[in-house]
Amino acid sequence: MTVTQLAKRANLSPEIVRYYTRIGLLKPGGRKENGYRLFRNEDVKRLRFILRAKGLGFTLSEIAQILDHSENHNSPCPLVRDLI
Repeated sequence: MTVTQLAKRANLSPEIVRYYTRIGLLKPGGRKENGYRLFRNEDVKRLRFILRAKGLGFTLSEIAQILDHSENHNSPCPLVRDLI
């Protein structure tokens, strides 16, 4: 799905999706021939996690740390407890 389609599914503006992509919170799976970024269904879940974490008061930097731990197959629980 494209940036716009992902934004619609998450009920956000495409600019927010682009910003999160620029800072590395979202990682598109590829690009179309016309240069449009392509996202997967997993990215909808990731974006919803980011929004929930922000709602709980985590900063984008902290969210990036949590996601990095998870991507490296480490439990983010100890990190989250330390951040809280």
